[in-house]
Amino acid sequence: MEDHKLKAFCLVVELKSFSKAAEAKFVTQSAMSHLIKNLEDETGVKLLIRKGNKILPTPAGKIFYEHAANILMQYKKMESDLYSLMQRVKGPLHIGSTTTAAAWLLPQVFYSFAKNYPDVEIHVSVSNSEDILQRLHKGNLDAGIIENIIRSDAVFSTEIAEDEIVLIASDDNQLAGKHQVTIRDLRDQTFIMPEVGSGIREVIDEFMHALTINTEKLRITMTLGNPELIIQMVQSGMGIAFVSKWSVFKTIKEGSIRLIPLSGKKLLRKFFLVTLEKEPQAMVARTFRDFIKGFRFFAPF
Repeated sequence: MEDHKLKAFCLVVELKSFSKAAEAKFVTQSAMSHLIKNLEDETGVKLLIRKGNKILPTPAGKIFYEHAANILMQYKKMESDLYSLMQRVKGPLHIGSTTTAAAWLLPQVFYSFAKNYPDVEIHVSVSNSEDILQRLHKGNLDAGIIENIIRSDAVFSTEIAEDEIVLIASDDNQLAGKHQVTIRDLRDQTFIMPEVGSGIREVIDEFMHALTINTEKLRITMTLGNPELIIQMVQSGMGIAFVSKWSVFKTIKEGSIRLIPLSGKKLLRKFFLVTLEKEPQAMVARTFRDFIKGFRFFAPF
């Protein structure tokens, strides 16, 4: 039985969704469904069922998941032990990342890391912080990159980069010509917001609360989970939005949208590398941890 089928199955079970699992592995939903169908044909039993909007394992699927997860962990440990014995940085590296970090930070890191360690096979899955931590605890990831610090004795966090959240508008928005934006200006605007529960939404809500602005009373026309789609909606004039500085520097440079200056302090958040061990046992994971800690990220503007 091929291990990529086991990985696909475990990912669907953990994320409870074919679409989320497909997105995390950068494949189509039909391709993910096809892998699971092949696995069920091979075993001769039904492994997954749909319950509402969730995909759940059958009784046989639960047993299969336990064994599959254990097999994959043993594969991973075997490779790590062998390469550690040879003092060779080689083998798979499994990273879970939030959307912004995956799109704007990791390409910078991986370009340099791959040149220094060409024998490392990098696997990236994109998800939210909660899913990343769950997969980390289950041993399916070597490390995660998230946007909020985790205050837990079970996880070790290392700050790796800083991000500024900026306010953007289309060039024909009434705020585009202002040198400074007031609280009153924000109350009169239509907003496009990131999804509730995301790292950036938490930062925005805390910022609004500090300004004594009730987010429930804002005119929010859209709530979107895709940062690039938020930027496109702002470009079309649908409203203003808070976005990561990393995600918007190209469109700012092109002049298709405007950066709106906010009075007061900058709206900042940090990116963290999270691991289960302070000193990862696997040489690949330890090498990546040390590499990203010392990496100097390109500043967008």
